[in-house]
Amino acid sequence: MQAAAVVIDVGTTNTKILLFDTSTAELCSKRSFRTPKIIIRDEVDFDSALLFQNITDEIKNLAMAGCWHIEHILIASVGEMGVIVDAAGALMGPMLAWNDSRGKEYIDSLSFTDWQRIQEITGLPPHSNYSIAKIKWLEQHCHIAWEEGLTWLNLPDYISFLLTGIRQTVSTMASRTMAFDLRRGEWSEELIMLYGVPRSIFPPLAYGGDVAHVIELSMARRLGLDENTRVSVVGHDHMVGSLAVGLKEGELLNSTGTTEGFLRISSAYPMGECERSAKLAGGRFVFPEKFTLYGSLPAAGLSYEWARKMFRLSQKEADQVYMDLLEDYRAGKMQSAQELLFIPHLVGSGSPDKNIHARGMLYGLTANTSIKDFFYAVAQGVCMELRHLYDTFIGKDNAVSSIKVIGPATKNDLWLQLKADALNQTIFVTEVDEAVSYGALVYAYPSLAKRVPMSVRAVHPNAEYAEKLNRLYTAYMELYERKIMMEHSIGGFK
Repeated sequence: MQAAAVVIDVGTTNTKILLFDTSTAELCSKRSFRTPKIIIRDEVDFDSALLFQNITDEIKNLAMAGCWHIEHILIASVGEMGVIVDAAGALMGPMLAWNDSRGKEYIDSLSFTDWQRIQEITGLPPHSNYSIAKIKWLEQHCHIAWEEGLTWLNLPDYISFLLTGIRQTVSTMASRTMAFDLRRGEWSEELIMLYGVPRSIFPPLAYGGDVAHVIELSMARRLGLDENTRVSVVGHDHMVGSLAVGLKEGELLNSTGTTEGFLRISSAYPMGECERSAKLAGGRFVFPEKFTLYGSLPAAGLSYEWARKMFRLSQKEADQVYMDLLEDYRAGKMQSAQELLFIPHLVGSGSPDKNIHARGMLYGLTANTSIKDFFYAVAQGVCMELRHLYDTFIGKDNAVSSIKVIGPATKNDLWLQLKADALNQTIFVTEVDEAVSYGALVYAYPSLAKRVPMSVRAVHPNAEYAEKLNRLYTAYMELYERKIMMEHSIGGFK
């Protein structure tokens, strides 16, 4: 049988199980399902039991087909979230979604001095998204007494634990917890003491070739896998996706999806005063000798989906609306729609005013506003917010050699053209189906990097439209600043 690798890609919306031929990088099988969640009002948990059941069912089906020798299972996922397990491996509470705001009370209770010290050590602006906030919420609400044997495991680490029995994490995941010393590359004893949790709950860090573990014999038999099948946690999905497109130092990756972000990798420590004041997130890359700098919009693709559901359109109908809007935009017919300003803070705001309490805004509605105007405003607003992040991200040096775009935006030409015009930069649309999964494959099989199927095309800014959007950006920022000033004055948060 031909050797193969299975990639588990757990996303916010969908989870995918993909099988690759490890000699050719051919994608031979793709199975997906909606990532199961338990939603009660504004509280969102991932259904960890059903998630793992679905994952193992799909892997078992692949193994039972009898066509492939699955030699390696690779795991990439959303970051920050996880679970606390006891000595026997039982859950001590739910798996809070990465963007669930439970735990914000603990973040809000931090003193300014503690807040600054946390950012200095971890490279992260304290936020309820990060693991510590979830750990503190679980401690209080699940009445956890810190007995011996309890361990915090990030989502991919937990999946690996269920497959191998090994409690371990990798630097790229540890750097999303808010308990990791970014510069030293180790757990921060100082911060762990500050948080009032035992050092023992944080699992050992894997280094170098220690990231792969052999599957437990009982699990191998249950799934129909070879007893020598290896399991590796590759890391945070945005970081893993960059491997598929060969991101280099000096380049920006614009990774799109439910969220949208800019990622930069470097050999040098990435956090200075400018980065800290902008609340950008420093981290470790999937290769831990490199650092990352990351900033995101919490609601990019989410804004498109929100608009589609608002007007009860099918995906096909929404796609047609955007195609029509692109024609009108190129023909210069969107002047009235451009006066409709949308700030996409549907689930809080990203850098530089990273704030879960922020709310979205739509300004400029009239009796003549049409559905097409509304859809255009959403697309334009997402790109205006991205421009704000871009200006924050690059600072004054503007030292970016190229911008590579991956993800759903590559299928939406209006989104792409607005992005290029709003940034006034040529963007390189890198179409890689399943970039995260291919990135995981390249991580484990570096020789396959040149076999990743992709197409690259340049989208250039239109000088006239870029100038118009630049003027609109001035108005957008005036509205943005007034909105956040109001939110801070009435909300009383940091």
